[in-house]
Amino acid sequence: MDSNDIGDDELISLSRAAKLFFRGELTKSSLRTEARKGNLEIIRIANKDFVTRNGIRRMIEKCRLPAPNVGKIEAPAPMKGMTAQEALRLKLTAQLRGTPAKRPSKT
Repeated sequence: MDSNDIGDDELISLSRAAKLFFRGELTKSSLRTEARKGNLEIIRIANKDFVTRNGIRRMIEKCRLPAPNVGKIEAPAPMKGMTAQEALRLKLTAQLRGTPAKRPSKT
């Protein structure tokens, strides 16, 4: 039986779920850890632990990390008359603050 033969709310043992849905990359211990963290709903019957396909789907959504904001900070083009050191300092200050760098106004 493969994972396509299992209904969305059919009970599956933790070890079988780990094999079917995660191809053995996770273990039943890993699934118990996610349950302790509040990410996976476990159904316990006669001291045996089960999960459902829908429960695994919800766990995956809860465990999903947001995409990193790589390259989102924009550095200004150096202004005429600005030294390379001043431009670098402006860029680094903006990165440390996590905000886009703004060129100083001409006064």
